[in-house]
Amino acid sequence: MNKKRYNVVGYGSLVSHKSLKQTIPDKKFKLVIVQGYKRIFNLEDKGGDYLNIEKSPGSKFNGVLFSVDEEEFKKLVKRELEYNLEEEDVFDFKTGKKIGKAFVFIDYFFDIDPGRMFPEKRYFALCREAAYHISEKFGKFWDETTFTSEGEKIRGLVKKKLI
Repeated sequence: MNKKRYNVVGYGSLVSHKSLKQTIPDKKFKLVIVQGYKRIFNLEDKGGDYLNIEKSPGSKFNGVLFSVDEEEFKKLVKRELEYNLEEEDVFDFKTGKKIGKAFVFIDYFFDIDPGRMFPEKRYFALCREAAYHISEKFGKFWDETTFTSEGEKIRGLVKKKLI
C-alpha cells in the first residue's frame, strides 16, 4: 500500500536541517524557487519579526523542497500552527524549470507587523546561516529575496551592518 506523500517548501527555519530535525527526521532537500511571493520578516513577536511570505506578482524566493509522509505532514502543520497552507508551483533553483507543486506555509493575519521591527536576531542567524550553508549562491539569492516588514532588502541591512 502506498502512503500519501506531501511536497513542502521550507523558506525560513525549515531551510535548516537542525531546525527541521526538531519536528521530523532529517530530509533530503531539493533547491527550488517559488514565484509570485515575497519572503518577508513581518510576523511580530517579542524581540523581533519572523519570516512569512506574501503574494507579490513578479517576486520570487528560494527555498528547499522536501517530501514527507502524512504523519510528518501533520507534525509540520502543528509546528507552523498559525500559518495557512497554499499549494504552489515550484521551479528548480539551477535550471528554472517547473518541477511540480508543493505546499508553502503562509500567514495572512496573525501578528502582522505594520513595519517597525527588525528580524529577531537568533532566528535571523539560523535562517541565513542555513541558506549560506547550502551554497554561497543560494545564500546570496536568499539575501536578495528577503525583506523587512518595511520593504528593505536584507542584503542592504547586512551591508550596513544593522543586523
